[in-house]
Amino acid sequence: MNNRRFSRRDFMRGTAAVAGATLASKTILLDPGRAYAAVAAVPPSDTLRLGIIGIGMQGNGLLRTAISLPGIECVAACDLYDGRHELAREIVGKPIPVTRRYQDLLDNKEIDCIINATPDHWHKQIVVDCCSAGKDVYSEKPMTHGVSEGFEMIAAAQKNNRIVQIGSQFPSSIIFAKAKELLAQGAIGDVHTIEGVTGRNSPDGAWEYPPPPDLSPQNLDWDTWLGTTPKIPFNPERFARWRCWQAYGSGAAGDLMVHLLTGIHYAAGITRPPERAQSTGGIFRFKDGRDVPDVHHVLYDYGQFPVIIKLILTCETPGSTRFYGTGGLLEITSGELTYTTQDGTDHGPGGYYNSFPKALREEYAKKWHLENDARLAKTGSETVTFRPPQGYDITREHLQNFFDSVRSRKPVIEDTVFGNNTAIACHMANASYFQKNIVRWDGIAKEIRS
Repeated sequence: MNNRRFSRRDFMRGTAAVAGATLASKTILLDPGRAYAAVAAVPPSDTLRLGIIGIGMQGNGLLRTAISLPGIECVAACDLYDGRHELAREIVGKPIPVTRRYQDLLDNKEIDCIINATPDHWHKQIVVDCCSAGKDVYSEKPMTHGVSEGFEMIAAAQKNNRIVQIGSQFPSSIIFAKAKELLAQGAIGDVHTIEGVTGRNSPDGAWEYPPPPDLSPQNLDWDTWLGTTPKIPFNPERFARWRCWQAYGSGAAGDLMVHLLTGIHYAAGITRPPERAQSTGGIFRFKDGRDVPDVHHVLYDYGQFPVIIKLILTCETPGSTRFYGTGGLLEITSGELTYTTQDGTDHGPGGYYNSFPKALREEYAKKWHLENDARLAKTGSETVTFRPPQGYDITREHLQNFFDSVRSRKPVIEDTVFGNNTAIACHMANASYFQKNIVRWDGIAKEIRS
């Protein structure tokens, strides 16, 4: 981190142009991103034909957002549950081809790119197959279900020259972009601690989702859904609540922590997995047969600073990311960024001098004020809040970045290398929790070790 002194006047002068911004400004509305402004029609030659694999909770939202962008047309959909074939057609508004076989979409020469919104245990195979079939792909987070998978996905993207965007959206956020800018400028001095928190307090927040009422072995290809996981009898709860089991998901780490880590890696310029991780937690409330914790806290060591992550499915608290520096605090909460300056100096004689006898105490205080009052008149703490424009949507921005890259062949903002680093950090959190031990990342062997 740049540790040069950073004055408030420098800060305001260097801030992105905003109408009416002055030294007295306390709230700044950030310029919108590409997707927010993209309302013009796209020439037919630039229209992208999209196929989607997985139209579940995340997939149906991605589909709705994608087709709202100019020049994006969904021409086919795949899901192993037939009810979502009907849902896809409802969302698109026309009778597009639907299938249970994702390979049908990869064989379709009219499809330019794919959205992969399947459970974690299917991410790697579908991304590798998309790349091998010459399809660019937007794939949901976490990037992988296991450490070795990430390097296979990186190799497939590079070998086939494919655009692969990982779907943890904070790198496309103008709020995190502003945090990244301020950190790079040394706005809060040297950063020695970063913290991320997410808290929920409801069965829905802990993934106790209701299975579709009509779900049956007749309208769901259960064996294919299981993939390479252990074969078990048809189980509607496993289908709807797959995040609750290690066999299919990555727990709170892969579902929630990955977002916090993605934002932290992006804003702080982290380009590698953490060196070490130590986890604690447990299953305290949702004792429903799951085998992943509903409280999961992790302490990471990145070498230059620690990162503390707190995941709580038993108490509601606003999601937040905080960067603590010697010159101030950056806090991202409720979609806003608050920047608070600190000068890191004493603002009074302190408390210890009260242990001096009266004469010494008065002499010390007089001398202190003579030496410091002029400085104090020029310093102080000020707070500035950055807000996105009304209706801003980082998922829309992230998808727009992907589609722009598909057209231009320029790199996406969250490629497989970036996604792999954050996924490894999540896998380290889980490994530490289940092994009840500190784990470290061996970058040479590409393995997590105790």
